[in-house]
Amino acid sequence: MVPEEWPLAALTADRPVEPARTRGSRRLASVRRDFFLDPTYRLTEQERALMTAMLHDLVGTVAGEILAAATSRSEAAPDPTSLAATLNSVGLMDRELLVGMLLRRADEHRVAAAFAGRAGPRKLPMLPRLVGDSDAGVAAAAMALVVARGRRRDAFGQPRIELADLPPGEAANLAFAVAAVLGDEYAGAAHAAVAGHAPDEALDATVAALVEALDSAGRLDDAMIEAAAEDGEASLLSGLLARRAAISLDTAWGYLIGGQDDGLALLGRMADLSRPTAARLIAEFAALSGASVEDEIGRFDSLNESEVAAARDWWRLPAEYRSARTALGLGRG
Repeated sequence: MVPEEWPLAALTADRPVEPARTRGSRRLASVRRDFFLDPTYRLTEQERALMTAMLHDLVGTVAGEILAAATSRSEAAPDPTSLAATLNSVGLMDRELLVGMLLRRADEHRVAAAFAGRAGPRKLPMLPRLVGDSDAGVAAAAMALVVARGRRRDAFGQPRIELADLPPGEAANLAFAVAAVLGDEYAGAAHAAVAGHAPDEALDATVAALVEALDSAGRLDDAMIEAAAEDGEASLLSGLLARRAAISLDTAWGYLIGGQDDGLALLGRMADLSRPTAARLIAEFAALSGASVEDEIGRFDSLNESEVAAARDWWRLPAEYRSARTALGLGRG
């Protein structure tokens, strides 16, 4: 049963009648994969329900944009759940970048919920403070992020994903997949829907703009890292640490939340954090990434400069090169 704090997800997860199950080898193959999946990597029921709700909402929104772009037609948008099920049945939803975005947003929501549930008096959160910042560039970028986040919340406060949040190629794939279900006459409208979004509309681009503004203002210091960690500003914190370490946002996110090897300790060292700031980061985020505070602090102290430099150099290489090295079983050079 999905808890009450996941209202839209509950509609997806709780069925009044058990649906008919597919039998035979096709189901057996799926059951075998699910049965032997390492529990460490398995989605929780809440994560699965939230990701499903976000996916259905995204598919429905894309369908609505396509229909709106097809000005010569006035059909009602199809049911998002049925539309998503049709696409999923032929594997069109099983795309790494799309699923990765869903998981990332679910993780962000989990982190935000964990920090929001803390007891005791708290000062004004970091982002509202930045909205009133004396630096006009920082204040404007912070306000843009507040607005962008607001657009990505549904009526129940649950996270949403917009077409603009996906990389251009992935957005086109999704739009054309939805159009293929609607019919040939919607192919042009799908192209128009994708073209109607600029890259800077993506939520990640808005976060990056705030990081850029803070960097330009000379505020990319340990105090800002600590403020973001204290508030559980996971996406902004990843951006700040990525900029400090000169690595990608995805890499920083993997170390911060995704349980990447050497985790928070190596991320803190790559970002040149002082030990007190690294300790604060580890204290705030270790449990959320499944790490031990004591182990991470000990690792931070024990990493030598050559290990840190090797990690930085590796993550600054082109992603395609790193993928090829990994596929060859060679790892870091």
